[in-house]
Amino acid sequence: MRTCELIVAVILACPALAQGDLDIAPYLERLRNGDTGELRGEVSDLAEQHPNDAGIRYLQGLVMEDGTDAARVFQGLVDRHPKSEWADDALYKVYQFYYSLGLYRTAELKWAQLQREYPDSPHLASASGGAKPSQPEQSSDINPPSGETGITESAAVSSRGEIQSGQFALQAGAYSARENAEKQKLFFEDQGFPVEVINRVKDTQSLFLVLVGNYLTYDEAKSRIAEIRNKYGVESFVVSR
Repeated sequence: MRTCELIVAVILACPALAQGDLDIAPYLERLRNGDTGELRGEVSDLAEQHPNDAGIRYLQGLVMEDGTDAARVFQGLVDRHPKSEWADDALYKVYQFYYSLGLYRTAELKWAQLQREYPDSPHLASASGGAKPSQPEQSSDINPPSGETGITESAAVSSRGEIQSGQFALQAGAYSARENAEKQKLFFEDQGFPVEVINRVKDTQSLFLVLVGNYLTYDEAKSRIAEIRNKYGVESFVVSR
């Protein structure tokens, strides 16, 4: 086989080498100019063509109308492409999502991860020297969440006497209809997992979150994400009780 043919064969056998990250700057500029509706279709097509491109995943999250779906996409980007230039901003958006839901302990978990894994993130720089991160979906400022501020997940769970022994779980779903959450709960219970459904309200919309598993440490919970994905085709991420 000639050298050029060998090189082509290697590239075809390794899509990651051939693909690389696309330049999404033009799409971000269009997004800033309010071209969200048309972009949704284009980004969906790009995602099919480049399923492993971190920039396209980032764009997907930005154009999604449902905050829960966007948070799932952003968390997936952080988990699968932790070295991407978009990873720290994606993680910050996950933090914002949970804070806006009033899930302060989980928001604090995401903030701590941002500090630990992306110490040079501009989001952290904006919070230093007396400045504070912007409040999700509002223009005023807040402190990074800490301690028992407001209504926490642990309070929501313990008020109904549900599973409390483990500090961490995997969020496997978030539904506007309780019956859909209960269906997923039954599915995972049939697989032998402890499962609970908690209700949160965001912008007057009621969401039912499905929490799977009961883990004492963050690392223990994180180690089960691949199993949930590979066995059941469900994306999940770690949340704190």
